[in-house]
Amino acid sequence: MGENKGKQLDLSKRKVIAKALEDDKTATEIASLLSCHKSTISREVRKYRHISFKGDDNPSICSTCSRNASCSLRHRCGRMVCSCKCVGCKSLKTCDKYAEIKCHVNDRFPFICGNCRFVNSCKRDHYSYSPEKAQEAASNIRRESREGINMSEEQYRSFDKTILDGSRKGQSLYHIHRSNDLGRCLKTIYNYSHQGKISVRPIDLPRAVTLKERRSSPPSEYEYSENRNVDRTGHLYSDWLIYQAEKRIVVYWEMDFLGAPHNSEQTIMSLIIPQFQFVYLVVFSRPKQDDVVDFFNKLDKALGDGFETLFEALLTDRDPRFNRFKDIEVRDDDAVVRTRIFFCNPGASNEKPLVENLNQQIRAVFPKGCPLSGITQDLCDEISSNLNSRYLNSIDGTTPSELFVRYFGEEIFKKLNLKVIEPNDVRILRYNRY
Repeated sequence: MGENKGKQLDLSKRKVIAKALEDDKTATEIASLLSCHKSTISREVRKYRHISFKGDDNPSICSTCSRNASCSLRHRCGRMVCSCKCVGCKSLKTCDKYAEIKCHVNDRFPFICGNCRFVNSCKRDHYSYSPEKAQEAASNIRRESREGINMSEEQYRSFDKTILDGSRKGQSLYHIHRSNDLGRCLKTIYNYSHQGKISVRPIDLPRAVTLKERRSSPPSEYEYSENRNVDRTGHLYSDWLIYQAEKRIVVYWEMDFLGAPHNSEQTIMSLIIPQFQFVYLVVFSRPKQDDVVDFFNKLDKALGDGFETLFEALLTDRDPRFNRFKDIEVRDDDAVVRTRIFFCNPGASNEKPLVENLNQQIRAVFPKGCPLSGITQDLCDEISSNLNSRYLNSIDGTTPSELFVRYFGEEIFKKLNLKVIEPNDVRILRYNRY
């Protein structure tokens, strides 16, 4: 057997102990087999032995008397009319001839009755050792010892307050864990939440109650009537796959409009770099095709030479507001191609999944069904900055802002009017709270 120093006994070692007890070996001999101290064996057997035979719940005192086998006494209870011997009578409470059997089998090693020569006639409780039951009992003790939260009351209050404060700002548990030294792994914190051991419950998490059942089948038709006559030859999703491979494009944008009620005065256009999870939100007031073209023209002037570097390609849906895509691709003054736009197939949200996922996250800020009004671009920049300052597990625990700056540089980042938010100051709340 291998060294057992500093390790707990497992089932295989307990089977060795059980076999050695059957062979009537001493604690020292068993300890030498398992390379451990003899006291380890003694404590193991005494702690995990079990009752294999339960004696009478209401025994006669004669069952523990050494004179039991040869006793012929009568009338010890005082009833002179009784003709029976007193031995085995349960009404007998005391006896002046009682001599208790001195049994030391259960008081010293091996603490069990297996090899006792009186085991068949003894009416006391019989003890045995089972490796399977011992293993189960030891496992239960270890599991119970790990339940609860192993920290002082003051530490727990600080721990719980840190998580609760972050949750109230709309932060995810992952971001809270990365931003603070909580002394527990992320999985443990999620377990505490589900077990009700901290103030933040699953229902308080940003997306826990926003998920809904998926449609059993996609809609049979999903196309805008304004798009019937638009020629997108060379700009389809299949063209994008070829273009991406030929140009070796790694970093590109997915673009979409956030759905809003018809009575909304404004709407939000969301752009995201899937590889970085980087978000850029733009507000429009009842936008039309010309408004989208004007936005990209203004952005082109603001970024200068950085526009072509930043917007190498755009992938979007067939929203009619993107129908003037050729004007977006080309710079007016010298007809230089500054970017390329490609369109996903109708109803194929899987072709631009990151921006669809982002739109779900933005619902924490702009709830679905809530009319959008009074939103400024500065507010959108503030929200974008908060979203980009989150620690995300999908990008190896870094922030989108960090990856963006490392790839495109800090100058372009600042020209987008974005900033880095301190981790504990990140707020993902409804826009009227900003």
